[in-house]
Amino acid sequence: MPDPTAFITANLPATPVPGLPHIRLHTATPTSGVWRLAADGVPPYWAWPWPGGLALAHHLAAHPELVAGKSVLDLGTGSGLLAIAAALAGASSITAADPDFNAIANLKLNATLNTVTIAALQADILDGSPPDTEVILVGDLFYDPALALRVTAFLDCCLAAGAEVYVGDIGRDLLPRNRLIPLGFYPLLDFGEPPTATPRPACAYRFQTLGTQAALAIEPTKRQVPPLP
Repeated sequence: MPDPTAFITANLPATPVPGLPHIRLHTATPTSGVWRLAADGVPPYWAWPWPGGLALAHHLAAHPELVAGKSVLDLGTGSGLLAIAAALAGASSITAADPDFNAIANLKLNATLNTVTIAALQADILDGSPPDTEVILVGDLFYDPALALRVTAFLDCCLAAGAEVYVGDIGRDLLPRNRLIPLGFYPLLDFGEPPTATPRPACAYRFQTLGTQAALAIEPTKRQVPPLP
């Protein structure tokens, strides 16, 4: 498998984020050959900005007070979009976590591209203790039933530890809707949809406690993850 840093630098051009031209990301194109970095069996989801992350990044740009002066964790960072958006909104410190080695390589390149400082953590932290962080950002992690349950349980631990949690998504069936307070809607295309598709409202949410209600039941979805380009 190619060295990810060298491959991304050579093949994924720095592209302005839709609607947020002050942020640029190394983004795959049809000729990037990014699947060469998927030899470990992990799809290269980090090579494009997803709509939930985009919606939450838009919301942070409009409401920097949500993260300004606070410590932030970008959970499942992928491209690093939310970590970068938080840094540009004035967060005091940012950690971006992802288990995919290639995602971490892309995150580091994108942080340098946008002249921000982000601590990269290559790890699956969902089964560990909640981090000592004031704000948790979650973009597009409710696309798989097992993952959605683990993310929800982890976010509950973060709430119990005193963190504020914000989620971005385009309305996938696995969203824990009884836990979410809508904060802002942003018309965007879903990941993998053609440019001619009609934009749908992706949303930024605040994740809240369930209280004494029964544990969340997540229904399966027929379309959990759009096809990769």
